[in-house]
Amino acid sequence: MHICLFHDSELPPQHYGGIERIVVALADEYKARGHRVSVLCKKGSKLPGVNTIEVPDGRFENIDDVIPKDVDMIHSHQPLLNEPKTNYLITIHGNGHKGEKYFSNTNFLSRSHGRNHNSNIFVFNGVDPKRYTFVEKKQDYFIFLARTTWRVKNLKTAIAWANDLGVHVKIIGGNGISRGKIEYLGFVDDNVKNEVLGNARALIYPTNWDEPCAGAPLEALACGTPVISTRNGCMPEMVTNETGVLCDTYSELLGAPIKLEKISTKKCREKAEYEFSVGRMATDYLELFDRITNLGNLVDDDHLPKYGFKKSSVRFLYKPTIVNKFRLGLLGKV
Repeated sequence: MHICLFHDSELPPQHYGGIERIVVALADEYKARGHRVSVLCKKGSKLPGVNTIEVPDGRFENIDDVIPKDVDMIHSHQPLLNEPKTNYLITIHGNGHKGEKYFSNTNFLSRSHGRNHNSNIFVFNGVDPKRYTFVEKKQDYFIFLARTTWRVKNLKTAIAWANDLGVHVKIIGGNGISRGKIEYLGFVDDNVKNEVLGNARALIYPTNWDEPCAGAPLEALACGTPVISTRNGCMPEMVTNETGVLCDTYSELLGAPIKLEKISTKKCREKAEYEFSVGRMATDYLELFDRITNLGNLVDDDHLPKYGFKKSSVRFLYKPTIVNKFRLGLLGKV
């Protein structure tokens, strides 16, 4: 099969680039399975063994006009202006908005992500376990891994939690002033991230938004590192009692480290290997390709996905100070 992947970015990503990493990983996996792969991407992209096609300047109307004529399947990782005539699948990586329209062959990233868009078609993201070092015996610190400037990732609560417990937290994903046991590492390369993530007691990930399919927890599990998080979005689908601790309240968050003693680092690694690997992800996508090729559209026009997210589904986790309660009541955020 000749598969054409599409994402309007330079590949591979120079820094984090969650979606970009998924596209590159799928290109490699499809190629390893004997498929011919082309990638429609930005100028400057370099993917060995893959035919890269430069994205035209501006937004093009029809993707059929810019891909090779012998493509069997388009796999786009961003919305398209018009429905392709070639067989296609569009993977939606973010949370949509009211009034956004989706085509028949659209998939989402988790059960909850699909539910928010009135769809039951989803494929979990995956990581390549070989790129992450499994560490069985952990050191005495925690890690926060996310964009620190993105409020919903809830660094504020992670820092409050660390200060209240007197534990050491290393922060990757932004710059700040290190004080006491709060240590900012800034933006780091994959080697440093792998080492810090692998040796941590746990990833502290108190997300306050509907995560479609969070990447940092998958990377942590691949290193054998448990995850402490909320129940928002996909987190209950990714983290079980065997691989981490899910919290509804700040009090539960404070008690999470004690529960880590019963968690096996090997179970965490196995979760990534068997349920959240690139190989499993590629297999799931290829099965969708077969359905589309042999049976036609995934859904008919009467059952198209549509945005159905309810803000009330997000349960905010925060330290219940008077200031935080006031901010939440007045602004709807902490």
